[in-house]
Amino acid sequence: MKIEIEDVDSCNKKIKFEIPHQEYDKKVKQYYQRLGQQVKVPGFRKGKVPLALLEKQFGPDVKKEVLSNLISEELNNAIVEKDLRAVGQPHLLEVNAEEGTDITVSASIEVLPTVKLQDYSSIELKMETPRITDEDINQTIEVMRQRMAKIITVTDRPAQDKDLLKIDFTSKLGDQPFEGGSAQDQIIQAGSGQLVEGLDKGMIGMEIGETRDIQVQVPKDYHNKKIAGKDVDFQIVLKGIQEQKLPDLDDDFARSVEDKNYKSLDDMKQNVRSELEGYEHKEARKAVKKKLAEKITELNQVDIPEGLLKNQVQFMAEQARKKQDKESGHQHQGHGHDHGHDQDHGIEVNPELLKQYREPAMKALQEELILDQLARDLKAEVTEEELEQEVKNMSQLLGGGNLQQIKREWEKNGILARLHNRMKRDKTLEAALEKVTIKEEKVDRKDLIADN
Repeated sequence: MKIEIEDVDSCNKKIKFEIPHQEYDKKVKQYYQRLGQQVKVPGFRKGKVPLALLEKQFGPDVKKEVLSNLISEELNNAIVEKDLRAVGQPHLLEVNAEEGTDITVSASIEVLPTVKLQDYSSIELKMETPRITDEDINQTIEVMRQRMAKIITVTDRPAQDKDLLKIDFTSKLGDQPFEGGSAQDQIIQAGSGQLVEGLDKGMIGMEIGETRDIQVQVPKDYHNKKIAGKDVDFQIVLKGIQEQKLPDLDDDFARSVEDKNYKSLDDMKQNVRSELEGYEHKEARKAVKKKLAEKITELNQVDIPEGLLKNQVQFMAEQARKKQDKESGHQHQGHGHDHGHDQDHGIEVNPELLKQYREPAMKALQEELILDQLARDLKAEVTEEELEQEVKNMSQLLGGGNLQQIKREWEKNGILARLHNRMKRDKTLEAALEKVTIKEEKVDRKDLIADN
């Protein structure tokens, strides 16, 4: 089959090809043969219906369907043969199908642009790793102590700071209760800030069985927008008190920490320092890979197919809308009348929100295309063994299970593809880091926070 590709622009191609009329005639004949085995015509047995009768009764529909299927098949073959990285479905522009002559077809299609990366070896990046302080070590060890603390029931004193309190509570906004404003047998830690600021501190000094009314002003940025920034009246009933008995900070405690094999408290501190340094180095490297992706993208601006961009904008706007609805406690119901309405998910998206996400969507897609090309240039691939090992690692963190069953489930819901893409991206940027200059610096944590 003769195929011609015309460049409209970097993201659009025009495809022209011919289908020999003999091929079309052959497909029509085969269709009639199958049809003759299926249809019932009075006076004729199945498979014995004359061709002329079939043509008279079904001719226009048969020819239309055969032509449509043949064009679709050959168009897909042309896309594969010419290695076009198609975005979406092609659009037919012109079809000439005269009886007894070759069929000519032209179609347009959006494609991913060809990306030729600029030299990025001159890029210089700073990798800032926070210094590990004695305070960092002590805080980490304190968390271990908290995990290994014994819980002791208290009955002979009022509630104190850091106690674990078992409570029932009801709340009102003005004179009206509100959804989610009551609970029973809740366990909170006094003074921890688990509840609305000021509420758990207001429980300090309560006796078991005591009921106390506490009014607090809910912060303006509180997740429940119905009560954010407003005064809410709580009624608290204290039902029980427990305290944490922390283990002594000594060699025996260090040796008792499971799966660590610390020999002493000093050994514990040295190992914690090493573990924290390893973690911070890993996080710093993750951050510098993100910077590298941004820098390489800045060097290589590429065009994005409009259809692909539109889908990405829609997706990002929908995610933002879902987040807004979740934060406000609102379950959005779509009405299907707005041009920003998503038919699949029933989500209406404000046109202004769509406009807002056009630039971020463009940047995200540009980075994706550029890193995809970078992966090809660097021959960065994720092997089946590497993917399976990562699935195994993640499944163990989630509680384990049948590895192959988990893999099949993740493949079905798209998790496996996303995991593969993340691993490939990471592998690509790791390889690219070897080709640029990285200046490593140790910095104080407060300075690192200030810079970010």
